[in-house]
Amino acid sequence: MARGGGVVTRTFDDIKKLASRPTDVVSLCLAGELVEEHARLERALASALPATSVGEASPKRAIAEQILAVQEQMAEATVDFHLRALPARQWNLFWIGRPERGEDETAEDYEPRLFTWQAEMVSRTCVEPEMTVEQVGDLVDLLHAYSWTVLATRVTVLNMGEVDVPNSEAASALIGNSEQT
Repeated sequence: MARGGGVVTRTFDDIKKLASRPTDVVSLCLAGELVEEHARLERALASALPATSVGEASPKRAIAEQILAVQEQMAEATVDFHLRALPARQWNLFWIGRPERGEDETAEDYEPRLFTWQAEMVSRTCVEPEMTVEQVGDLVDLLHAYSWTVLATRVTVLNMGEVDVPNSEAASALIGNSEQT
């Protein structure tokens, strides 16, 4: 890096050293059947009566312990999907090939084409665990729609979103406040 008249100039090699593709992690709880159990226990906790005497075990505490156990099971069934954006030209070529719905095309005809494209998009972007297009399809068949939408949307945003210097108001406020004291 050279300085000329107070202006920082960078060589192409300097710029190449700074460049990297953005990454993201999407955490999905795959134990969907536990959602109902958790909701049932939350309702039970809300309507549970307190212990009637000092020596009696609290029904609320017993239910709370069950809730914590279900939450632990859900946490153990949560998987992190590590994503890395594709190189720009590779993404652009892929994006251009996304299927468009024809005027007379039914949803039933369009959806399989769109899904195959989305599964390939996730397969190309997910670096851990590595998955083939077929494996992405197998996974989606086990997920509910929200989880699939979250994963596919985050992949799209990662590949098309802006990379800019974030401004953490919380960090700035904390540092600013501690410097004043």
